[in-house]
Amino acid sequence: MAEGVFAALATPQALTNSNAAIFVLDRDVLVVDAHSKPSAAAALLAQIKREVTDKPVRYLVNSHFHWDHTQGDVAYKTANTKVEIIASDATRQLMRQLQRDRLKESLESVPGLIDAVRSRLSRATTAQEREWCNDQLRQLAAYQEEMKSYPLELPTVSFARTHVIKDPSGELQLAFNGKAHTAGDIQVFSPSKKAVATGDAIIGFLPNLNDGFPRPWPKTIDSVGSWKFDHIITGHGAVQHGRARMGQFRNYIEDLTARVERAKKAGTPLVELQKTITSASLATLQTGGFGAFVADNLEKYSVYLGQRTPLEDRLTANISAIYNNLDRV
Repeated sequence: MAEGVFAALATPQALTNSNAAIFVLDRDVLVVDAHSKPSAAAALLAQIKREVTDKPVRYLVNSHFHWDHTQGDVAYKTANTKVEIIASDATRQLMRQLQRDRLKESLESVPGLIDAVRSRLSRATTAQEREWCNDQLRQLAAYQEEMKSYPLELPTVSFARTHVIKDPSGELQLAFNGKAHTAGDIQVFSPSKKAVATGDAIIGFLPNLNDGFPRPWPKTIDSVGSWKFDHIITGHGAVQHGRARMGQFRNYIEDLTARVERAKKAGTPLVELQKTITSASLATLQTGGFGAFVADNLEKYSVYLGQRTPLEDRLTANISAIYNNLDRV
């Protein structure tokens, strides 16, 4: 996407995986985000060596604490014991507090998912569908086996606001620009390449607000936007060239938050609110083709157990999360 900057885009999996950003430096490499399991991270490390450079990965950045971005950390440590795993102070603390419980939750969900796929397999009418079901079962069983003895690897370097990596190829600026998708999101900016890796603070889907901060989030994106970049590697979905989609994503969060806040103050129950706010009623989804852009990204990058989540379902989930998280600051 720019000289020395690469995007590893996650393909649809039985369980969610994240994108990764790769910055090739003078003597080594920095990677942003570590995927959902060590084997996925190891596969990316092998691909980097095979297709990009044989320089070692010296720096690994955890953009935030969620499992699909951090559970591969140990693979980088195994490949290079000198690797620096970098995160915000808040992310390091959240990983220490929550990561094992979140992993336990994900593992506890797998048997139910396996049962659902087996049920579908029993009703499959084509060889293609049977092949798909068997592949999903293999993926789920492999995740269950790999992650049952997962060793937690915490960041080795953390910072409150900013962290700069100096390099002859051009410095990289890491910054906590404010609360957004989580309490500790950081972004990585290359001024010389005019490229930024955002984690899930900016994505190609509708946002996940379950751990989010709906009121501060748009201002955080404004802060990210103060950097001079032309290319965005997001946490999920396609690479973005230019700033138009970033602005639309920001405006959608602000618009929906304002709608939910007004309705909640008026005493409107959540269930009623989810019925009245539709994608057609949100100007920010209709303007500039943003809704179609999100739907296209969901189609390409977000198959979950073979089912494409409709835009309306994502919107309904956003309304619920904002309703519950309005007071987070």
